[in-house]
Amino acid sequence: MENFFAIRGSRPLSEEEFRAHLALAIRLENVGALLGAGASKGVGGMVMADVWSLLETEYADQVKFLRDNNFLGAQEKGNIEILLDKLEIACLDGIRTKADLAGILAARHALRKAVLRAALLEDALWQSPDQAILNPKLTSHIRLVSRLAGNRQPGQAAPWAFTTNYDLALEWSAEALGLHCINGFSGTHDRAFRPSSFDLGMRNIQARGEARFGTYNLYLGKLHGSLTWAPNGSGGICEIPCRSAKPLIDKFLASDKPEDWPGLMIFPGASKFVQTTAFVYGEVIRRFTEFLSRPNTCLIVNGYGFTDDHVNRLIVSALQNPTLQLVIYLPEIDRMGIFASLAATGDAVEPNDQLKRLLLAQLPQVTVRGFGSGGFFDSLTNDLPEPAMLDDTSERARELERLLKQATSIAVSKPATSAEAVPDATPTETTEAAQSIEDLL
Repeated sequence: MENFFAIRGSRPLSEEEFRAHLALAIRLENVGALLGAGASKGVGGMVMADVWSLLETEYADQVKFLRDNNFLGAQEKGNIEILLDKLEIACLDGIRTKADLAGILAARHALRKAVLRAALLEDALWQSPDQAILNPKLTSHIRLVSRLAGNRQPGQAAPWAFTTNYDLALEWSAEALGLHCINGFSGTHDRAFRPSSFDLGMRNIQARGEARFGTYNLYLGKLHGSLTWAPNGSGGICEIPCRSAKPLIDKFLASDKPEDWPGLMIFPGASKFVQTTAFVYGEVIRRFTEFLSRPNTCLIVNGYGFTDDHVNRLIVSALQNPTLQLVIYLPEIDRMGIFASLAATGDAVEPNDQLKRLLLAQLPQVTVRGFGSGGFFDSLTNDLPEPAMLDDTSERARELERLLKQATSIAVSKPATSAEAVPDATPTETTEAAQSIEDLL
């Protein structure tokens, strides 16, 4: 059995200390999670290494073309999104110069297929999304959403979930729990992107008293797009139901024709950013930045390899917010001599160089949980505390009410002229009651 490992800044934490810190962090005023590909691996998703294994096995000719034409180095396994962006730019330039595009189109076709296959997850979820709560592979996602939402205190905002994934695991999980998923799209028959929907919430107008407080929605920011985002024909982007998107994806995966691409908005490259998709991606990134700048905020990171420079810069910049708490689950962290091993990186810039710099800073705002399976997604969801039956504010209010009644009873039942009129109501008890009330306030 592996040892527990967590560190905050430069100080190692025991399991009890870490759980206490996490329990306090997720009850801050604002809470959110940032999930990468690793968080979806248990539901059938692929991480970057899996995608490259698929490409080299099933699309070897296209990978060779990329290397022969300097899109990739001899042994390089680059970022798929950056590679697709290079190919998109090459296509546009090839159209201008009337060059032979056969190899470029075939390589782009292969990369798109690999990315879609990596994000499809379990086929059963597409066939019966209304039965998602019964799918055991989605248990960890459902647990994450339910515990983030359940730990919200009266008056606090609903939790956020940010993801670089294209899959629908978070949407299916929120809907399985009956939570309204606010992702920037609104409408019934025409779900167009309207960023003002991020500023809306939900409440139960029939509820009274404590029942008026609660979380009925999950805010979702998909930083790289989604399998169900598509152009709507008028220059904008709409969201389509998963049952409508799946046939389009299946048709493309079965086709050898690059032109069969259904136009899904999942690649935020430079060539796409100058088009209308810039509005959607820019707005979602802005919401992420705004969330990180809020006072008393906790962001939990899992399954994200810190290979997206844009997202990395936002996270590092956000640490200028002194009230931000960053909790990173990192399976690959070295339990023995962590900072000594991180310092020995040399001058080479590696994909996770930003992460190493972040850890080397040893900021008390940054807590890392990791070492093997301790950094996996299911460990995160198991570490999150169960929601309390009664929130702290309500408990304090009840205790204050009890003490006030006690103090009033003492004052009323004890005659002012006789300290002995009520033997069990001594000045000491009165002082203690007053002190307890002051402590609660």
